[in-house]
Order: sequence, then C-alpha cells, then structure tokens
Amino acid sequence: MLKKRFFTGLIVIIIVFILLFISLTPLSPFYELLNPETGIYARPPPYSSGVSTFTIERDNRSASVTVYYENCLGFIGIYSNHNWSLFYEQGYLEARYRLAQIEIIKAEATGTLASIIGKSELSSDILSRELLNCPVAREEFQNLSRSSYTYMALSNFVAGINSYINGLTYKDMPLLFKTLNYRPGDWNVTDVLAIQQSFLWENTPANFDPLYFQYALEKMPENIVRALYPAYPAGIQNPIVPYKCNPSVYKETGDINNLSLYTPSVNITGNLNFSVSRCLEFPSSRSFSNDWAVNGIKTDNTSALLANDPHLTTSVPSIWMGFQLVSPGMNVIGVVFPGFPGIILGHNRYIAWGATNGQIQETYFYAEVSKGYTYLSYNKWLHYKIINETIDVRGSSPYHLMIRIANNGVVMFNESGTEIAMDWTGMHPTYEITFFLNIDRSRDIKGFVSNLTKYFKVAVQNWAVADSNGNIGIYPYGEYPVIEHGDPRGILNGTGISNWIGFVPLRYEPYLYDPARGFVFSDNQITVSDNYPYYIGWDYESGYRADEAYHLLNSSYDVNTDKMKSIQLTVHDYTTNIFLKPLLRAISRYYYNTSYYNELSNWNGNMSINSTAATIFYFWENNTLNDTFMPYMEKYNINQSNGLFNVSFFLGPDDMYHGPLIEDLVNWTLNDPYSRYFDNPLNGETRNFYTIALTAFNQTIMYLNERYGGIPAWGNIHKRYLVSFFGINAMNTMDVPAAGDGNTINAAYGIISDFGPSWRLIVNMSRPEDAIGIYPGGISENPLSKYYDNNFIPWNNGLYYKIMPENEPEVFRYE
Repeated sequence: MLKKRFFTGLIVIIIVFILLFISLTPLSPFYELLNPETGIYARPPPYSSGVSTFTIERDNRSASVTVYYENCLGFIGIYSNHNWSLFYEQGYLEARYRLAQIEIIKAEATGTLASIIGKSELSSDILSRELLNCPVAREEFQNLSRSSYTYMALSNFVAGINSYINGLTYKDMPLLFKTLNYRPGDWNVTDVLAIQQSFLWENTPANFDPLYFQYALEKMPENIVRALYPAYPAGIQNPIVPYKCNPSVYKETGDINNLSLYTPSVNITGNLNFSVSRCLEFPSSRSFSNDWAVNGIKTDNTSALLANDPHLTTSVPSIWMGFQLVSPGMNVIGVVFPGFPGIILGHNRYIAWGATNGQIQETYFYAEVSKGYTYLSYNKWLHYKIINETIDVRGSSPYHLMIRIANNGVVMFNESGTEIAMDWTGMHPTYEITFFLNIDRSRDIKGFVSNLTKYFKVAVQNWAVADSNGNIGIYPYGEYPVIEHGDPRGILNGTGISNWIGFVPLRYEPYLYDPARGFVFSDNQITVSDNYPYYIGWDYESGYRADEAYHLLNSSYDVNTDKMKSIQLTVHDYTTNIFLKPLLRAISRYYYNTSYYNELSNWNGNMSINSTAATIFYFWENNTLNDTFMPYMEKYNINQSNGLFNVSFFLGPDDMYHGPLIEDLVNWTLNDPYSRYFDNPLNGETRNFYTIALTAFNQTIMYLNERYGGIPAWGNIHKRYLVSFFGINAMNTMDVPAAGDGNTINAAYGIISDFGPSWRLIVNMSRPEDAIGIYPGGISENPLSKYYDNNFIPWNNGLYYKIMPENEPEVFRYE
C-alpha cells in the first residue's frame, strides 16, 4: 500500500509541477528524474538508529559529539562537550532530514519563494517584503554582539546546515528539488533571523481582521455592532488572568475609555473592495492551543505539572522536530520549528514551559491622507520612506515592488486613492530567538520571566511555566500598543491622532504566579476580566475549550500524569452543556421519543467516533448559527468580498465556533432566549431561540438523511489526516476517523481536519525525566521513508511516548 501510494504520487508530483508551477525548461531531464539509483525513486537517507560518536572540526577547533536516534518518537539526542559543536550538529541534522522544508521556510521568510516555484508564489513574496522581514533581520544582525551566546548559536547552526548542503549529492537531494532542478545555496545568520520574523507574523493572531471588521463598523448601525460584536465577549468567560486572582494589574487608568469601539474612525467602504479581496490571499493567522499547570494545591504534594498542546497545521513533514540537546550548562528536550536552533517548547531538569497564542491585537491599520510621495502627519506633510524591491520570478520577468513607509507603518494597500498602512509590533528589531536559546538553560521561573520580558515582544503567547520547586505561573507578556483615539477594531485615522503612543507598562501586563486556586491555564480565551483598563484586543477564541478546562482543573485533586493526560485527550464539547437541554425542549413537541430525540437525551456530550448524537449536534449548531446570523449579513450586505465565510466574526468556516457570534448565541440562550435580536432583520419575523433551534434541527435531519441516507456515526464523516507541508495532495496521508471537534480540548477542527494538537507534552517536574509527549508524522520529510508518518496513527489514538527513553546513553540523563 505504501509503495503503491507513493509511486503513484511521484508521477502526480511531476505532472503537477509541469502543468501548474514551472515552465518545461528548468525541469530536471527525465533521465535524471527516473534514474533508479539517483532519481526520484532513490532510497531516502537512512534514519540511523542507536548511537554514534564522532569529532567535529571547525575553525581550528575540535569537539566530540554523540548523537542518539530514538526510533519511535522521532527525537534526536545531541551531546557535545562544547556548545558551538552542539548547535553545528543540530543545524546539520535539521538539513539532513528536513532540507526541502527549511529551504521553503527560508524562501518564504526572505520573499524569494517565487524564484524557486514560480509566479504562483509572488503574493507570498510581496507580503514578506512588505512585512520588512529582511530589513529587520539585517538590523538585528548588525546589533548582535559577535561575542554573544546568540551569535555563537546562530553562526554555528547555519555552518552545520551549510556543511550538509555543500556535501550533498544529487542522489540525496530532496525529491522536491530534483523535480524543480533546484540546488540550495548557503545559509547565513540573517536568514535565520528572517525566519524568526516569519514565525512571529504567522503567530500574530487575526493580522488582517481590522480590514474586514471595517465593513461591520461602516455598514451596521451602532446598536447592531454592540449587540453582535461587543468589545468584551458576551458569553461565559473564564479569563486567563481574572481580576480576583491578580487585582494589582487592574489599578491603572488606561486607554480603554478613550476609544470609540463601535463606530468607524474613517469612512472608506467604497475604496476597500479590491484591497480586502487581495487580503483574502493572506489568511488571518489563527493559532489555537491548550496549556495549563498545577501545583501542590492540586497534587497534594510539592510537585508541579505542566501540559501543552499547540494547535497548528498537522502536516507531513511535521512543523516540529524533536531534540534533546546536552552541552555544558544545558540539558533540554522538546520540539523546535525547522530552521531554528535550540528548543522552543519543552523542559529541562528545572523548568517546563508551554505556550498558547495570546490573541492580542498587534496589527493596527491607518487610512493615510497623501499627495504623491507625501502623507499628512500631525499637520505636516512628510515624505514616505521608499524601498524599491526586485522579486525574481521563476519562468517570468522580475517583479518590481515599491514599498512606502509612514510613521505609522507600511502602506499595504493603495486602491482608489486611499493608501492603507499597517503598523505591526514586529516591524522593529526584537530578539525572540535569544529568548528561546536562553530559556533552554533556565533554572527557575524567575529566570524564565526575566528573559521573557527582555526578548519576547511580538506574537504574544500565554506562557505556562512549572518548575522543580513546585511553582507555576502564566505570563502573556509582550508589547501591547496603546493609542489615545479612534477604533482599533477597524481602520484608524492616519494623520497622527491614532498613532501608537507607547505600550502597556509591564507592571500592568496580566500574569499569575502560584495563584491560590492551584492552577493556571489558557485555551486562547480572553486574557483579562472586563474591567481591565487597557484595550488589548477583542476577537478571542470563544472560550468553550477554556470552560471545559476550567471545570476539569477546578474540580480535580490528586492530579498526576494520568489525570493530565485524560484532560488533554477529552472530547467533551462544552457547548452541549449550554445548548442540549434547550434544544431538546425546542424539538420535544415534534420529535419526542423518536430515535433522534432519544439519542440526544441520552448523550453525554462527547464527540466520540461512534456517536450519532455528536453528528446531529455538530450540524445543528452550524445551522443554528447560520439561521440566526446570516439574515444580518444579508441585511447589511456583508458578502464574500467583505470576508463572509473567511473570518470568524462573519460566519467563517470552522472558525464559526470560535468567534463572537457563538458567544452571542450562548449569551442570549442562557439569559434571554426571546431576545429581539433573534428576530429576522430582513422581514421582521418574530423569532426566538426555540423556533430557530427547531428550524435548524429540521434542516439538519433532512440534510443528513439526503446526504448519507441516515445519521452516520461521527467518526464515519469526521476524519483527520496529515496534509503535505508542500501543498502536494499526493503526499498527504490517508484520513482516519477522529473524535473531537473545534470546541473540545482534544481538538480536530472541521469535518476533514488538518489542524489540531501538533505536539503534546506532559511533564511532572518532580520527575521530569519521565515526561511524555508525541507529535504527528515523523522525523523525515521523504515520503519513501518509514519515518515519514509513523506517529500519525499513535497520535490520533491518544498514545504518548516517554520522551527520554530508558535506553538512551548515560550522557543524556539528568544528574
């Protein structure tokens, strides 16, 4: 089956690239591609099992290195008696097993992807150039001390990558590059810093949302905006840092009361159509995750435990690589994005950490008043800073791009006379990569937080931390922009009155340390209670994973690794706690004692693979949301070009479970099921929750019977698969039945899901060497390797591996 799938897939790949991506001329000759010894059928580089020890020599230095390959989990252990050689070897091994992946990541970050693939990737390159990835990376490199630990790590890391590339034969060239007739060149430190910038952008949530939301502000009356899109979520909320747990961060008088959060700062609807349509080419970033930590209050001893599972694209090759890195002053284990040195998420002997996306607004948009190459700022006409870029395009002429930069950001859109600039916290030098390299050697939470406040500024994460002394904390630290006037939810006035005046002072940024309740947690819910004095964003995940986590953590005691595992794998949908009884009431007159009614009334709310009630509920919830809110979209002419079905607050795809509209539905159902906002705004029809729920239920039963000939079990239609990182369908894995949905802690978003827990980790800091974890996929990017997708089925089935196995060499063990 494996050979058949990939032999067929390889032929498809060649045809796809010929017909869709590149001209015939740059292709490798077919005799090279089909050569059985060196072409596309060549066996992949072996994944060495066991242990190897050797000496690395570089710049008149030598160092001993031991590499340990863990077969099942797909982790590689590296031990060296010098730090420089450890990072050198990590770079070498990332290139050995993920060369095509890191090259594509680098090209995307540096805005050179079109030179490899062709015109189809030009929009990606334009965005990378407009985000100033390379200029910021170059400035960071210039500022980096050559005697710093960061420079040492980065310079040796890229030297290791280059060593592998320079010794690469055609036989061992990645399959993708053989097809493209492409050979990678040398890396430098600036490339890695550009990848850092790309990483930060990809983890900046909802980056283009203000452009879309401008339509709501301009097209909808203020009372409708207030009802449908309150600036503070309307549903059940369990904030990450509630007022009662840390009232000190709520004492400042901030900017929240100065802002006009329901009316537009400018009126430019007529000029936005093309711009927002173009923006749809760059989807808003969404990065959902779970993390939590518990201390002795919950464990009945002095230990602290941590769990983390970042929800990202589940791909082959995986977006993670697993390493244990051991050198003087460091013994850390966890996962890292290919193209980075060190460990991003993991633990050492003293401290464990995980992250979820903070959902903080970090992009602000401005309508500029401009004349030619000048713009108005604080009553003065200033010249834009101009950067001219040339983008090489494979098979086409170069593309010439002129970038305009104002005081409040880069002009991203220029249509119908309105230039719209974007200011982003990532458009100036920060050193998140230094943060990662330093925390790998942290000894306690205090040291972790010290590095966090110095270096991690962009793409705010909710960092959950546990240490070996039994302490826990959660820290959504970073740069929170402050403005004095306007509505940051939409497009702001660009003449200066709404420019950033600074950032929220650190002492008022939210955090928790050893709270009396005994746990900290984040599931991308709102960060703070509604009396927080600063505006920090508004479009959060709806919070039902958080409600489930809060319920389980708050009610649990004697917590151990097994209990943490059961929480991480739960597939109970918390929205059933809210909607199931009202739904049964709504349908009882017509469906009482039918199989549909009985299935639902006996259901526990778990999205299990053999549950038919789960199937009914999923589609009913979908139909109820659409039936309630689609009339508002039609009434106020919110359509596809405005972002309908593309962003969460306009009935976006699976994001419909994560935006403000389901929070409205929960709020109205619990507190006012006869709310006037259930009425149909198109025709004035009087409606309430129960009438809409019944209509949606009828639609659901009709659809399922017509589509499937009955009510299928959830796992018969709800599947997971690993999607090709390179976007080549023939390289996807098969799909398999999957439990969960977008509201469950063990999340599987969509009907056919390629987004979910990309890495699971559970650590008991009283015995960190017993930590367990798993990531889907495998270590190799080569589809002919047995380590391409070997962990997919175990991961889907909820299995874990001990990430420091018993048989690893002594040098990797904690002292």
